[in-house]
Amino acid sequence: MPVHVGFEFDVEGSLKTRHETPWYARLPDSRAVVLRGADAHHIAVSLDPLPHDAPAVATIHLVDVVSQRGVVTTVLDNLETAVRDSFPTWLPGGDYLEGPNRLDLLASRRLSLELASTSEHFGPFVTAMTESALRGRPIGREFIDQTRAEGLRRLLADTYHRRSVALVLSVEAGQSSYQHSQLIAGCMWLANSGGFAVWIVSPDDMISDHIRVVDISIDRVLESSKFTDQRIHIPALAGKPHPGSTAEKKLEKVLATCEWASGREWNQPFQATSLHERIVVDLRWPGEKCVVEVDGDEHRHPVKFARDHQRDVVLQLDGYAVLRFTNAQILDDVTAVVSAIEKYIKIKRESTARTAQIEGTPRGE
Repeated sequence: MPVHVGFEFDVEGSLKTRHETPWYARLPDSRAVVLRGADAHHIAVSLDPLPHDAPAVATIHLVDVVSQRGVVTTVLDNLETAVRDSFPTWLPGGDYLEGPNRLDLLASRRLSLELASTSEHFGPFVTAMTESALRGRPIGREFIDQTRAEGLRRLLADTYHRRSVALVLSVEAGQSSYQHSQLIAGCMWLANSGGFAVWIVSPDDMISDHIRVVDISIDRVLESSKFTDQRIHIPALAGKPHPGSTAEKKLEKVLATCEWASGREWNQPFQATSLHERIVVDLRWPGEKCVVEVDGDEHRHPVKFARDHQRDVVLQLDGYAVLRFTNAQILDDVTAVVSAIEKYIKIKRESTARTAQIEGTPRGE
C-alpha cells in the first residue's frame, strides 16, 4: 500500500496538498523506502542547494544490480569519493592542509584524532580518510563494510552540519525480480547497518513485503548548474562553496581575504519574478548585480551549454552581468580570476556612486 507524503484527504476523499511540511521531512530516518512520483534527477535538483531542514543527501545511480554485496560496495565506493572530494569541510582546522607532505600528514593525524576525541567518529577511519584526501587515492579495504558505512555517513553529515544522511539510489528500467530483491536487500543493509535513510527511485514498479512505497510531489524547478551526469551527486549548501568543488573552495579561500569581496553569496536560489523558475547561481553579488559561474567540463556539452545560455538570459534580463570561469582557470591562476572579478565589482560600485551623487545634486548647482 503506497503511503502519500505531503498530502492529506478532505472529507470527500479527494487528495489535497499539505504545505506545512516538505516531503523530505516526512520520510523516516534509517529506513529504506521506494519513492514514486519523481525521478532521481528532479529529486536531486530540488534539494540543490540543500534546504536547511533536509538531511544531507547523496544521489547515486546504480548502472547494474548484480547482488546485495555489489549494491553495498558500489554505494560505499561512491560515498567515499564524495567525502574525499568534500575535504576539508568535515575536518575542523583542515583548511590549511594542502598536500601529502610529511608535516601536513602529521597535522592531519592530530586533527583527526582531536575530532574523534570530541565526537562519535572512529579515529582510525577519520585518519585514513584524511590521508586519502591528501594523497588523492582510495583508502582500500582496511575497514569492514559496517565501519566504512558508519564512518562515511558521519563525515558526510558533518559536511552539511546535519544529523542524518539520505541516499537517493536510482536504477535503470527493466530490472528482473531477482535484481529488485538484491537491490532491496542491499538498501535495507545500508539502512540497518549504516544508519542511512535510503530512497529508492526506479522506473519499474517495485513491490515488496519488506519496504514501503511512498508517493511524493516536487515543485517544478530549473536545473541546478551543479547537477552532472556523474555516478554520484551531492548538493550545494546555501551560503557556502560547493563541498565537492575544489575550484569553488579555492576561489572562496582567496575572496575571504579581500575586503572588496564583501556582500557575496554562494549557491543561493534566485528567482527574477514569480513568473520565472527558480535558478541557483554559484556566486552572486546582489548589490552590484554580478553573478560568477564556475564551470566544469560538463558545461561544454551542447545540452548543458544551451541550459547555461537559458540561465544567463534570465539573469541578464534582470540586470545581472554573468562572469563565467572554468575550473581550470581558477585552479591554474586564481589570482587572475579574482583580479577580473574585482575589476568589475569596483567599476560597478564607482558607477553606482556617481549615479547616486548626480541624482542627489540639486538643480542649478
